[in-house]
Amino acid sequence: MLTRAEPASNEPAADTLHRVPAVPGKAVLQKARDILDCFDSHTKELGVNELARRSGLPRTTARRLAQELVACELLDRSGGRYRLGAWLAELGARVPAHRSLRVAAAPYLEELTHLTHETAVLALPGHGEILFGEIYVGSRGRGQVVTLVDGRVPLHCAASGKVVLAFGPPELLAHTLEGGLAPHTRRTITEPERLAAELARVREQGYAVDRQELVEGYGAVAAPVRAADEVIAALSVIAPISRLDVVAFAAAVRRTAGELSRRVGPG
Repeated sequence: MLTRAEPASNEPAADTLHRVPAVPGKAVLQKARDILDCFDSHTKELGVNELARRSGLPRTTARRLAQELVACELLDRSGGRYRLGAWLAELGARVPAHRSLRVAAAPYLEELTHLTHETAVLALPGHGEILFGEIYVGSRGRGQVVTLVDGRVPLHCAASGKVVLAFGPPELLAHTLEGGLAPHTRRTITEPERLAAELARVREQGYAVDRQELVEGYGAVAAPVRAADEVIAALSVIAPISRLDVVAFAAAVRRTAGELSRRVGPG
């Protein structure tokens, strides 16, 4: 059963005052963002200790902020564990640019699944990550891929993320390199020099390829969706590595992404 508030803490007020000093509003909002950012597609629920560890916040601070986020319906609580609140999805759906792009992309994603018989994804640039916004499963997908690509991943791991890095502003790549190129599989590119060479190849050929760099056993081909010469999204085809026909998928995804770019117009 989900509840909106947690019983008051038994921890002494003096400890709370010592560990959670008054901070400007911006700092409080950033800490709340840190709490929300603890969740990902593979971690649906977290306790206070895990929230504190992942966010880097003191346990008392993490607990207090989690309670406040529950009261605001940005988190739900079941027992002693927290999960993202449904209202976040509603807020996301209200973002005009993403909503209109998702609506516009629907027939193109459907076309990609018909052309390739595999899973097609609309990927959206996020805060240093790529967000898998819309997923259409082709006749050969049978739904397995959906749970593997749902959510957010670092830009350097996914074909769609490489597209954003290759055609995006240089400062985005610099920020990505500063954060480190953490491996998701043993095939993930983790050396800056190799990533630079890979992105040069993406710019030259107009599409990016992921060969088991994000998920073992799966690969992807992606191409940019542009508006006013800015990459606003990527279309990607995802398939088991044994069925990853790079030549055929690249032709299909480049053509479809180009059509969607013309559809969304100059901005």
